[in-house]
Amino acid sequence: MFLGAMAMWGAFYIYNMPAGEDSTLGDLRTAANLRPPEQNTSTASTADGRQVFASKCAACHQATGAGIAGVFPPLAGSEWVLGDPKVLPNILLHGVVGGITVKGGAYKGAMPSFKKILSDDEISAVLTYIRSDWGNAAAPIKPDLVAQQREAGKDRETSFNGEQELKLIH
Repeated sequence: MFLGAMAMWGAFYIYNMPAGEDSTLGDLRTAANLRPPEQNTSTASTADGRQVFASKCAACHQATGAGIAGVFPPLAGSEWVLGDPKVLPNILLHGVVGGITVKGGAYKGAMPSFKKILSDDEISAVLTYIRSDWGNAAAPIKPDLVAQQREAGKDRETSFNGEQELKLIH
């Protein structure tokens, strides 16, 4: 019974399939239909801030941006995230050791330097992402600002020593 039903379905399928069509895709879509639309990459960022955050930042700052009390500060509602746009690229480029106060809480973890790990585009994308997620609403960080801060700190070989040094960035 089952084999008879399968044979009838097969005959029906073959009969209804258009003759002479390329059947490599089976559902009659062409390879061109399956390609994503082309994007203008001259103005669009090629980095995905959410993806960079998930792979490089979420382990410490958590997927929710809430951080870990006393060690890794929250990004959600952080005055550092929402503040001076020049500070954030410097934090990612050079890192921070020592104490920092965020939302009234003291944190003594260490933020690594991403200067040799992430491109200006990736840093721009992740900073724009954290400035616009978890209730944050701040302007995007452009790749040219990251490039300017990278150039300005090109001779720096150490991390920032806590918030006192970060406050000197203008």
